[in-house]
Amino acid sequence: MAEKATSENIDNAHRQSTQGRLTTSERNDEVSKPRINGGMQAWMTVVALFCVFVNSWGILTTFGAFQAYYQTELLSDLSPSTISWIGSVQATLIPMVGIISGPLVDSGYLRPLMVIGSFLTVFGLMMTSLGTEYYQILLAQGFCVGLGGGISYIPALAVVSTSFTTKRPIAIGCASIGSSVGAVIFPVMFRQLQPKIGFPWAVRCIAFVSLLMAIIACSILCRRPGHQSRARSLIDWTAFRELPFMLFSVSLTCVMLAYYVPIFYVASYAETVVQTTTSLAFYMVAIVNGSSVFGRIVPYLLVAYVKPIAILLFCVTASAIAMFTWIAATETPGFIVWACYWGILSGVLVTAPTSIVAHPVFCTNPNYMGTRLGMMWGISSFGALAGTPIAGALVNLDTAYFLHAQIFAGCMMVAAILLQWWPALKVIQYDRDHPR
Repeated sequence: MAEKATSENIDNAHRQSTQGRLTTSERNDEVSKPRINGGMQAWMTVVALFCVFVNSWGILTTFGAFQAYYQTELLSDLSPSTISWIGSVQATLIPMVGIISGPLVDSGYLRPLMVIGSFLTVFGLMMTSLGTEYYQILLAQGFCVGLGGGISYIPALAVVSTSFTTKRPIAIGCASIGSSVGAVIFPVMFRQLQPKIGFPWAVRCIAFVSLLMAIIACSILCRRPGHQSRARSLIDWTAFRELPFMLFSVSLTCVMLAYYVPIFYVASYAETVVQTTTSLAFYMVAIVNGSSVFGRIVPYLLVAYVKPIAILLFCVTASAIAMFTWIAATETPGFIVWACYWGILSGVLVTAPTSIVAHPVFCTNPNYMGTRLGMMWGISSFGALAGTPIAGALVNLDTAYFLHAQIFAGCMMVAAILLQWWPALKVIQYDRDHPR
């Protein structure tokens, strides 16, 4: 009897343990399963991602104003190509760090990533305000701010991507408005404050706004415990054997080679070629980035009728046209119209890839969303690193000669078009074979 009772107790304990494991497994599945079009908590993560966009891409795309100031004031003894390395390093690190932060957020380290990334962004801006030498600005604004943006960007993006299904492009598009908001506010702040209170305090004011954005983002995302998955490598090596994913990633490298050329040099071009006033030249950065709001939202209102990758392919084609028509924009009215046209397209180029990579053709397992996002942006970041220094070497500000840089940017966009055709066809084929 005692042996029988003992056996029954063991069986009961085993059943309870099994039920506990099943409950845990089901709970993990529920966490990893995307919510259909979000919910209140999911839309709050969009607010957090909005703030992260302000502190990453918003600060980065402000560099055109900094580039113009550094060329004429703080670092006037250096060439435009040398100065552009500051922005290039920052532009490279924001997506490249995703190779590390993506897998880490998949493994449940959302909270520390958000806190560390936010701290580095604000700290880097504060240190930039103290910089007087090239190496100091490069370390603070290039490396520190770039690392901070990269550490927090991909984790926030992965959370939003896994919280939505059919409305994912709209959610990411709404959040990415933060990039335009930051890129409009920060150049205007810098332009208005720098002559009155000096470069150090102008940058510190931007840092205080960044601190507010960081507090909001962390207060929302750090409430989430983070889904703890099994340990995995930083790179999903199977992705290198998937032709659509690799072609798409390389195409984004070509896009990034061209993307930052007008972003970084629009103010210098306005002042030297179009011969606008210095004030209007600074505001051209805000005009470009303000126009990008339309590109971040309007196309994704069409996703019920047009596939996101088709929207991206169309806009890359339009961007190639923009790079070549830039050559003819030598009068103030025409250049403002061109800047608005390019601004709308630029908004699509930085948001569409994130919503597209969640497609099963590019990411077969949703649990590896952060890893694939990090790999995609990590590969494309090499284009951000090399693009503007190459363009800087092709630009001659003394003679106001931008032609070679404009042709270079146009050719890179054409290469991106050719590389994106096959992935687009695979997405269309998959959706035809697997109707929702």
